[in-house]
Order: sequence, then C-alpha cells, then structure tokens
Amino acid sequence: MASAAVRDIIQAIKDAGVVGAGGAGFPTHVKLSATVDTVIANGAECEPLLEADLAVMALEPVKVLEGLKIAMAATGATRGYVAVKKKRESVLRAMTELVQGEEGIEVFALDDVYPIGDEHVLVHEVTGRYVPEGGLPLEAGVVVSNVTTLASVADAAKGRPMISRYVTVAGAVARPITARLPIGTSVADAIALAGGPQTERYRVIMGGPIMGKLAPDTSAVVTKVTGGIIVLPADHPQVKMRESDMGTIIRQAKAACCQCMSCTETCPRHLLGHRIAPHLIMRAVSMSPGAPADAIASAWLCSECAVCATVSCPSGLSPVRVNQALKASMARKGLRNPYHEKGIVSHPLRGARRVPSSRVITRAGVGSYAARPGTSYAEAGRTAHYSAGTECLSEAFEPDRVSIPLLQHVGAPAVPCVKVGDEVRKGQPIAEVPEGKLGARVHASISGVVSDIGNAITIVAGRRG
Repeated sequence: MASAAVRDIIQAIKDAGVVGAGGAGFPTHVKLSATVDTVIANGAECEPLLEADLAVMALEPVKVLEGLKIAMAATGATRGYVAVKKKRESVLRAMTELVQGEEGIEVFALDDVYPIGDEHVLVHEVTGRYVPEGGLPLEAGVVVSNVTTLASVADAAKGRPMISRYVTVAGAVARPITARLPIGTSVADAIALAGGPQTERYRVIMGGPIMGKLAPDTSAVVTKVTGGIIVLPADHPQVKMRESDMGTIIRQAKAACCQCMSCTETCPRHLLGHRIAPHLIMRAVSMSPGAPADAIASAWLCSECAVCATVSCPSGLSPVRVNQALKASMARKGLRNPYHEKGIVSHPLRGARRVPSSRVITRAGVGSYAARPGTSYAEAGRTAHYSAGTECLSEAFEPDRVSIPLLQHVGAPAVPCVKVGDEVRKGQPIAEVPEGKLGARVHASISGVVSDIGNAITIVAGRRG
C-alpha cells in the first residue's frame, strides 16, 4: 500500500471513530500509525461467559481478515496472526481455511489458560518475544488488535462508522444472549432483551466477571469497549469483592496475609519475568508507613487480571485491589512507573503454572452460568457449530433511546457538533475529536432527535413532531 493510500485508510479509520474494542479504547487510527513487523488479531476472549469476539469470528470472519490485512498494510507488517483458542474448534478451522493462500498470515491456536488474551502474554505465546516491563507491544515490533476492532477497521474502509458492536448479556438472566447492540443502548434494555433478570436483587458488571467494573445502575450504557453485561445476584462474591471499601481490604491484608507466595507464583506478569511480586506488595502495605518504595512502585506492573484474588489467595484477599489503589495513589502524586526492563526472561516453571480457564470459572463462582447449553451462530446459511454458552441474536435491535458517552476511549472527550432538538440520522457524526487532542469521533447509533447533551448525547428515536 502506497503512503498516500496509508494516509487515506488511517483517515478513514479516524473518521469512523474506531477504537480498541477489547481494552481501554485506544484510538485505532493512532495505533495503526506505528511501524511494526507483526500484527496479531486477538481472538482469545479469555474472560468467562463472554462470546462477543467469538460471534465476530463466526459471523464476520471475512471482515476480521480484511481488517487484519489493512492493519498490516498500514503498519508495514509482513506477518499477521489470528489468535484463537484451540477449544473454538469450528472457528479455528474456518479461520484456518479462510487464510489459506494469504501471504504472511496464519492462524495461531492458543491454549485455554487465563489470561491468554493479555497483550504481554499473547505476544510471547504467539511470537516468543517479550514486551518490556511497563511497555507496549510496539516495543516488541508488534501491534495487537482485537478481532472486533479489526472488523470495525474493515467497515471503516468502506465508510461505515463504529456505531454498534456485539455484546454478551449473561449471568442471572433468562436467556443468555450475544447480540449486536447500538452504542448507547442502556443496560436495562439489554437485560430485557435477554429475558430479564432471574433474581430480584442483582448488580451488573460491565465487561467480564473477573476484570469488569460494577455498573452504578441499569441506566449505564453500552460503549465501544463493552464486550459483556454480566448480571449477578447482589450477594455474589464477585459483587461483594467490588463493593468492599479499600480500608477494609487493607485491614484484611494486614491481618490475614500469610506470605504464602501463591499470588506471586501464579501472577502472569511475574511468570513472564516482570519484577512484580504481589506477596511483597501485600507485605509492604502491611508495613506502612515505612513500606519499601520499590515494592510499592512494582504495583505499576500489575495487569489487573485478578488471578491473585480469584484463584490464588487461600485467605480470599485481593492483591489486585491493593495494586489498583496503589497505582491510583501514585498517579495522583505525579509518580510514574520506574520499571522498564527490556531483557526479561520468563520463569522456568511458567508453563506449569499457567492457570486453566476452567479453574478461573469455578473459583469466580460463575460455573453455573457458563455451563448452560448454547446455540450455533448462523448467517446467510453458513453455520459455525461449537459449544457456545449464549444464543446469538441475528435480528437487528434498535432501542427507543440511546445515550452515547462523549468519552468512551483513551484521550479527551469528543466535542458535540449537534445541539438539542437536532434531527440526526444513524451513522452521522455527532461529536468530534478536539483540535490537537487524542480522541475519537462519535456517531449517532440510531436515527432520531437529540434530546439532551451533557457527558453524553441522548437521542430519541423518530422524527420531531
């Protein structure tokens, strides 16, 4: 692809408002402006219950491949991989057949361990390279992009903006589903689409049950980075852990941490050779004041995968929550990560200490939801058969109202370019990237009338009057 063509496709991706759909929402037009030799399409989807990326690979495999080829061309990469778990046999087989004859592109079969989709872990599994401590895959010559993101890149090349995405609605619902939902769809509407909650008192986790965040209530909305809406009973351990205040967590750490080292021995980043030892961080917190500065600072290296809290700790402590609090405190003080070792080497027992996903599912208390029989995903007569835990809705869903956040990505909030009372059409830009800032454009996900503008732009379906 010529340089002018590269600029055109990067601009198209920016115009479409594409952001990383599997993480914090880093603007994709910026990520693909880098120069690397390898691009990995991340289809690991390692969180329990989630099947949004699975749906993309099953229903839109050509888009995933097109997006990967565009990403390779934009970055100058000569190698491309589609990383899929071995257990997704039919999708793995279909993607392998699809890439046959594509120069420099192959499918990589991943073990079913957690968190195999973490960028640092994935890069090492696929390429054998190491991402430096506190670094990015770019430093290892790799761009990692979620398969949902790459499908959106393929859409952007055809002038279609990022206005909807597949979302899994699972847990304590009547009909666990994976459906394409417009950006800005309320959690309440999504749960209703899944047949409603199956418990009177419940809380909602946005994202996966391990790394997701508690929604304040059901008025929360689907964003470009929302892969899951997990409904759990209000007294579920995953809910209680998130509701615990940090003072209680610190007191528990001081009282109950026996320095058994289980958290460290199973920490995925520690096993990659990063200088993080969660048990030493817990000990340092217990010693505060006077805690060793290097132990506290190593919290920066935590990926927040929560293996320590979910699987490892025999006392039910949460080193990940401690690390999150330490990172937030250091950030407020203007401190930055001092750990940037490039010459890391993985632990000799790393292979034996990787955590099977089945153990994570059981220890997280979501096994009963994961065990439900699923259905096949089908489109235009093509069916991908495998044991999926959710039913994929092929019919389009369009709510009566959406509330589209101006900040659903890394960077600055988008600036509205519409006003209350304006009629907008689906796909129309409604907020732009601030001049000179990192950000992403926002588009209307349904046609209707702008009824409110604040931190989000609310659109009510239909025409004014």
